[in-house]
Order: sequence, then structure tokens, then C-alpha cells
Amino acid sequence: MKYLLAPLLSLTLLPLPCLSENDLAVAHFFGDHMVIQRDKPIRIWGTSQPGENVRVTFSIRDLTVKADAEGNWLMELEALPISTQGKAMIIQSSGTTITYDNILVGDVWICGGQSNMEDEISYVYHGDMEVSSANHPMIRLMTVPQQASPVAFTDMDRLNEFNSWTRRHEQKGSWSQCTPKAVERFSAIGYIFGKRIHLVSGVPIGLIDNSWGGTTIEAWTSRSTLEKIPAARGLLEEWDTKIAAYDAAASLQARIQRWEKDSERRKARGEKPNPKPTEPDQDPASDRNNPGASFNGMLASFSEANIKGAIFNQGYNNALGNARPRLYASVIQAMIENWRETFRDDAMPFGIIGLTPGGQPQTRDNYEIRMVDAAPFIREGQFKAAQTLNHICFMPAYDQQVPFYHPHKKVLHGERVARWALATQHGQTQLKWKPTTLERSEINADHVILSFNGMVRVHDGRPFEGFAVAGKDRHFVPARAEFVVKGKDDRGREQKDERKLKVWSPLVPEPVAVRYAWARNPLGNAVNSGHHERIIPIPSFRTDNWDWPEAPFESDRDETRNAHRETINTMRRQAREWSEARPMQEARILLGIEEEETVK
Repeated sequence: MKYLLAPLLSLTLLPLPCLSENDLAVAHFFGDHMVIQRDKPIRIWGTSQPGENVRVTFSIRDLTVKADAEGNWLMELEALPISTQGKAMIIQSSGTTITYDNILVGDVWICGGQSNMEDEISYVYHGDMEVSSANHPMIRLMTVPQQASPVAFTDMDRLNEFNSWTRRHEQKGSWSQCTPKAVERFSAIGYIFGKRIHLVSGVPIGLIDNSWGGTTIEAWTSRSTLEKIPAARGLLEEWDTKIAAYDAAASLQARIQRWEKDSERRKARGEKPNPKPTEPDQDPASDRNNPGASFNGMLASFSEANIKGAIFNQGYNNALGNARPRLYASVIQAMIENWRETFRDDAMPFGIIGLTPGGQPQTRDNYEIRMVDAAPFIREGQFKAAQTLNHICFMPAYDQQVPFYHPHKKVLHGERVARWALATQHGQTQLKWKPTTLERSEINADHVILSFNGMVRVHDGRPFEGFAVAGKDRHFVPARAEFVVKGKDDRGREQKDERKLKVWSPLVPEPVAVRYAWARNPLGNAVNSGHHERIIPIPSFRTDNWDWPEAPFESDRDETRNAHRETINTMRRQAREWSEARPMQEARILLGIEEEETVK
């Protein structure tokens, strides 16, 4: 495998992996059944004999360039409009001809992130119907092989890759037409997104699944970009230390020693030992979460091509025990700008699908306990990126209330983000997509008034739920929320302001903060008010500045790491105590029994 030392951001002659020297070869991004991005220069690259001419003809375009001294070549054909008729691309050099057939010209979208984007359509709810009806010859699919590298790849492999999650082999690194057989292992969110855009617009759609389960936001951001973020310095040093300390021989010997001890225990129990290890542990330099490594091994491999935009669903691995939400908020913004620079489009559309829920659903009984979690702070960082940058969509995805961290309602997410793409990229402005958001909050004695930038409703006909209030003690409790009454009509009926909510709890006589849908798997039923928009949740929010404690790095002092663990444990113990005491407090208020002391 040959590499570049940095992401490819300009017209550069590129070395390609796995190519015979002096033979004509084209990057594996190109092939039968692919989609070329419309209305942008058509960039094609490969290798040939040094100094030889390379000619490419495609549709009405015809261009010849000369390979450099190392045999690398890259060319740009003039842009073409949409073409729904399959065309051939012919590449010729030194008496060798390569032909790719059935190529369309339309829009190419990247589907990025971790396992919730990778989750295949055949596995999700309603997926069987989607697979059965997936006969769309103008939708084309490619899945990028999952590879990580400390330096940037300039091409991808074509392989039959084993998926350890589904325990099946999957063809990756080549294009296919959308058929039931081809789509069944493709990204569910990606396919639904692309299908809906194609059905409405008629534009040929190319979908590139560039996702990998278990990856962090830093893995998808180039190292050069991360080095510009001061708060990321500790993370980079942490990985550099692990990489420098890695010794393959010592790693293998340690694995063998562990195997020997395990084998003795198994023999004592009358069990058969596992096979003896023959390979060391993975080199951390090629770990998927080495900062920048997934970017290098996957995204960079086709970064010379032009694309339309990207959708992205990620966050789980950044919301675990070493969560750093403030760092995440900085990195996701930098990552989006990094991808735009990589694909030479500073206005590239980018759709963020919020961190999906998982774990124990929040209820009134465990309300406080479930609020002690880094996940909603990660969602907050995703939402801030959409507020800060242009041509970005943030679509909430917390509203599922299922315990599994791979919730199977992926069709819904694909549909939601497709509304944004159709409205902003295809002129379907009647399709509303922007979630209603909080504009301001005002403390008014024993309650808080929340003002939104649009009308809100509930999606299930029940009272508003998912709101919590806290006093100065930072003890959040479930709160009631109702529309503010702005007056009465001429018949004496109350007139409600559906842009404003009054939020309160008798347990918090002096509220100072409100949070909504603030848990990993939260309660929350507030949605946009428009009839066709009631499938769009309002984003989770908070009115306080009580941040989640950022996790220290491995290089930090032991006492720093211990103090962080104790802080989180204290928060959880306190929340459990509050949660257990609250039913009695609520009962006393209901019965009109005054307490001598308000529970802190």
C-alpha cells in the first residue's frame, strides 16, 4: 500500500496502492455503474508508464494528459449536467484500454459516522419492505473498506471484507446498481436518504457508505486539523505515547503469556485451550481511533473526486466514560470544515443526525439518575456546529425510547434528513425541515418562561414531558410544562401562545435552570407544530452553564484522573438519592404536608 503524508487538497499527481508498475491503472473509485458528480469538474486519476500520454473520453468530453516521472497522472474534464442514460468512460495509454460502462451523472453523497450509520437496511424496522422494493437503477451504491492508517491513502482496495458484527462477508470498494440483493447490507440511513431524494428529484444518486462502528469524532478528522485545536493536544500526545511504546514482539509475547495462564485454568476445568496466539495486538498507529486514522484510511482514499455533500451519524464513542463534550464541540466543527476543504467545497452541504439514544430509557422513577450522562452534552455540541456553520442541518434523533444503542428506527432518520436535502438542494421549499429551537428563557418567580422560534406541539397528545427544572442546588426534577395563556377571546376562552411554555415544579420554588430531553435515552415529546412536521423533535437544550466534567488524559496526574472519577461517582450517588427521595416529597406536597426543610 502506498501512501501520502497529508490529505489531498489540490491537483496533485498521486501514487496509487496495489498497482503494477508502469501499467495503466485507474483509482478504484472509478468503475462500472458509478455516479459522477454533476456540475463540477470530473477529476480522474491513476498511473501509467512515466511520461506517457493518458487519454480519457467520457460523454462529449475528451482530454489527454502526460504521466509524470513516477507514472502518476490526474486530469479534470469539464463538468457535465445530469445524465440518466448510462455512458462509457474509456481510458487509454501505451496501447492499453480500460473501459467502465453504465456511468450516470448526478449527485454523490457520503454517508459517514459510526455503527448507527453503518447499520444495514435489512436489519432495521421496516427494512424487509425497503429491501423488497429496492429496484432503483438510477441509485448506485459503494461501501468503502474499513481501513485505518497514520498516513493518508490515495486509493481504496476492492475486497470481500468480513463484518465482525453481522459475521458475514461484504463486497466493498466497488459500485453496484440498487437492487434488493445489492442494498440489503448497505447503510439503512444512507439508503433511505438517497432513495427519497431520487424519487422526488429524479436525479441519479450515488451513495458512498464511509462509516465504521466504534469510531470517535477525532478519528474522522485529519491530524493537521486536530493539531490546530489546543484542547486536542492532550489526546494527540496520549496516542503518540501509545504508538511510540508499541513493540510487536513484546506484544506477541505478552499475548502468549496471557494465553498460557488462561490455558492452565481451562485445563483445570477440563476445557480445551484456545488456539495459541500468532499475531501481536494491533499497532495503535493503525487503530481506527488513532486521531485522523479513519480519515486517512477511508475518506482520503477518494478525496480527489468531487461530491455533492455528506450526512453524518456519530457520537456514541465520544459519550462514554472518557467523554469530553467541550472538545467534541470544537472538533465536530473543525471536522466539517476539514471535509469541505478536502473536497474543495467550502459550502458543501452537511447533514448531522444527532446522537441516537441507547441504554435504560428515562422514566419519572429514574429521572435524575438518567440525567447524569455525557450524551446530551455531545448532542449539544452537534447542534452548536449546525448553528455556527452555514449549509448545515442538525436533525434530532433522541426520540426513540428503546434500550439498545443501535435503535432500529433508521428509516425515520433517513426521511428526516432527506427533507433538508430536498428543501435546500432541490427547491422543494414546501418541505419544512428546521427543528423549532429555544430562543430565550425568563425566570418569573416560581416558574420559567421558555420562548421558541416557532410553535411547538406534542406528538402523542399527552401533556408535555421531558422538561426538568433546578434551583441553585443543581438538583433537576421532572417539571410540568404548559402553553402560556396570553388572554381570552370574546367568548371567554383562553388563548394560548404556542411559542411559549411555562415550566415549573412545586419541588423547586425558586428555579434557576431548565433542561429538556436531557438524558442518553430521554423522555421528551415536543415537536414542530406544523401538521407535516410533527415527526421533527425539538432539539434537547439547557438554560444553564453547568458543563459535564471533561475527562482527563492518560498523561494527567493520577490524582486528576481519580478526582474526575470521584466527581462522576458523586454526581451519580447524589442523583440516586434524589430520585429515591422525590416520590415522598411529591406525596407530601400532594397531601399538603409541609416539610421542615426542603430537600437539597
